[in-house]
Amino acid sequence: MITVTVLREAENPVGFSVTGHANRGEYGEDLVCAAVSAVVQTAILGIVEVLNLNAGVSVQEGDTSCILDRDTSPEEIEKAAVVLNTMLAGLRSIQAAYPGTLKFRSKEV
Repeated sequence: MITVTVLREAENPVGFSVTGHANRGEYGEDLVCAAVSAVVQTAILGIVEVLNLNAGVSVQEGDTSCILDRDTSPEEIEKAAVVLNTMLAGLRSIQAAYPGTLKFRSKEV
């Protein structure tokens, strides 16, 4: 199962971690894992390359995370929230198509 943990600060999403595997196919052929990876990595690109925000990013096999730097302004957090909420909408769509493969949690930071 893939666990998506949304990191929040005063109800605003400021980052996330995604861990685990969907186990819906052979390694390298799991469509759910590939879809989740594409959505998550696109969100990271949106935050870092499109919005030019500073964030701590870690991408490893089965474990990806991204969190905005502490000095991110409220205006920048609002912009990042659009990207993060879009990512979550995409992940929920994957969850709806493949029940039992993703679970969501929220954590205050």
